[in-house]
Amino acid sequence: MNQKEYLQEVRDFFAPGNKLDSYFDKYEYRPEQQKMSVKIAEVFSKKEHLLVEAGTGTGKSLAYLVPSILMALKEEEKVVISTNTINLQEQLIKKDIPLLQEIFNLDFKAVLVKGRKNYICIRRLVQFGKSAQLDNQGYNTLSKIHHWVLETETGCRSDLDFRVGYDIWDNISSESDLCLRASCPYYEQCHFMFAREEAQEADILVVNHHILFADLALRQERGLDGENAVLPPYKQVVFDEAHNIEEVATSYLGFKVNRKGFIKLLESLYNFDQQTGVLLQTRVTISSLKKSIKQNFQQNIDNKLVPLVRKVNDLSHSLFNNLIRFIDNNTKGRDRKLRLIESIRDGQYWQESLIVEFDNLLINLNDLGKNLSELLEDIEFYEDEIDEVEAVKLELNAKIESILKVGADIAELINFPEEDYVYWLEGYDEDCSLHSAPLNIAQQLQDSLLGKMDSVILTSATLTVDKSFEFIKDNLGLIEENVETLEVGSPFDYRNQLRLGIAKDLPQPNHPAFIDAVIASIKEVIQATKGRTLVLFTSYGMLNKVYDVLEAQLDSLEVNNIYCQGMKSRQYLVEEFKNKEKAVLLGTSSFWEGVDIPGEELSCVVIVKLPFVVPSEPVISAKIEQLEAVGENPFIKYMVPKAVIKFKQGFGRLIRTKEDKGWIVILDNRVITKSYGKIFLDSLPNGCRILTDNLNVLSNKIRESI
Repeated sequence: MNQKEYLQEVRDFFAPGNKLDSYFDKYEYRPEQQKMSVKIAEVFSKKEHLLVEAGTGTGKSLAYLVPSILMALKEEEKVVISTNTINLQEQLIKKDIPLLQEIFNLDFKAVLVKGRKNYICIRRLVQFGKSAQLDNQGYNTLSKIHHWVLETETGCRSDLDFRVGYDIWDNISSESDLCLRASCPYYEQCHFMFAREEAQEADILVVNHHILFADLALRQERGLDGENAVLPPYKQVVFDEAHNIEEVATSYLGFKVNRKGFIKLLESLYNFDQQTGVLLQTRVTISSLKKSIKQNFQQNIDNKLVPLVRKVNDLSHSLFNNLIRFIDNNTKGRDRKLRLIESIRDGQYWQESLIVEFDNLLINLNDLGKNLSELLEDIEFYEDEIDEVEAVKLELNAKIESILKVGADIAELINFPEEDYVYWLEGYDEDCSLHSAPLNIAQQLQDSLLGKMDSVILTSATLTVDKSFEFIKDNLGLIEENVETLEVGSPFDYRNQLRLGIAKDLPQPNHPAFIDAVIASIKEVIQATKGRTLVLFTSYGMLNKVYDVLEAQLDSLEVNNIYCQGMKSRQYLVEEFKNKEKAVLLGTSSFWEGVDIPGEELSCVVIVKLPFVVPSEPVISAKIEQLEAVGENPFIKYMVPKAVIKFKQGFGRLIRTKEDKGWIVILDNRVITKSYGKIFLDSLPNGCRILTDNLNVLSNKIRESI
């Protein structure tokens, strides 16, 4: 198939009277969908990159799948589809791709690629069963897993029909550093290897953003190009939900050392309570050696390594406890993040106490790593005389690498901070963590992704700010010459399907009376709608206050149920909301996107405040300083565009189909009283009818229309 035929086949697929039309009884031609699909095909052909904003209802998944599938078959190369949510992955694998397989009647294969730790390792399961010290419930769970392994086709944790805690799964899941590969006695039964073989044979790989960035990082680190890394080789990537890429990449390119993970690492070496760990496993493994050699090994483990593990454990507990107190003394309210700026690092307590503790921990951590390396060398010297030595060698090597990585991260944070990175501490209850993140990801994305791929397609319903792609292009370092842009509107009739009400009589969000006004306003709105309302907050504090008041007054509100984020999983709450009459759902953060409730169950979305990022967040405050240093206005340049993207996501929760109707109510009047408010409103789909009035007038209009 040449380029002209390829483009024509993509165009024809969506045309009236053609393949998609003939498959459905009531096919509705969407020119926006066809336009997007043809553009992607053109960009694939020219080996360029594309930013495409596709309004809700465009049918963007089919729009990128069709040219991706045809390109994969035409060039005999894999195309990776990366999403941010499980829901979209399942839609692609269970609905959209099977539909296209049936319509095309072509022999192509698509697989969902999951992270390695999702799969069980039978060797580790057997080994854990021999050494684990568990209670009755733990042994019962382990017995169920053994039976499940005999029946499961996938070996994937998501297919378990009973709960397995992380404390058990971490000990039996597949890990790259611990894999014996072809020398494993269970290699022929390995579910992870089966999954990777399927990926090797597939034309389309569906992944999440985290797996893709893990693959890109490994390729960059090891100089892999046409070889396997986390994924098989590929040259075309489609990012759906691409508005999340900056956040995912930023978190992936930094580090996190947390107390629980650190203690878990030490316990994997030697767990004093349960009497388990690699050192005990090593003791058992060397039992076949001559008595004198075996005694030397055992003395080294018992007299040197085990005391070192205990010492590092004690030092880390002391350090993390002091760090939590340090965070308490230097932060206010619910904000438990402390950025390590110069004034903090120069402080007396940091310099005279914490640095000393950090250094002491590092000295002993390095000593532990060195002694483990010597133990590994000794084992390798005698490996011909030791049974099942390979597993112990892998375990020890993995622990050594983890210790070296943690030590390097801590050393970077206290001694050698990178110039373009931000560092901070977090402390919640008894847990504490150390963090780093890059301030700008543009160069890393250019080096590992944009400069390496033939084509990268970035799509979402929310990429533009005030009809411009400049914000995302700047943040992701997209170079003008080889990046095209396309904005396709929604097929929905927003003028007749939606009304946007802005309450002008509420106090400003920073006014003490705002919270009481919000509670009163939400009560009015949900009485007017008789439930069927999603309320979006920007903080857990306000969400919980509002929920407590509404729940206490439930009988007088003419609604049956009020669901609040945190009660159960997001998926559970959304399903309950859909299935119950007169229900109200309160959410923050993740509820602004990915919540899909079509139909009469959702008739109103209330946006309590414009979703500005918190300026004291470590990465945000560092970006603000960076922009100020070059004479930019960080509020207009960064914070407003970031809030607009989130605002558009929240707006998009209401109208999901051509039959949906309802109201968006904004309780934050800054959208009309501040000059930047116009940017928010101008970023919404064309045709929205906006009503600005007092809340009681808006409530009456809602009641009349619903």
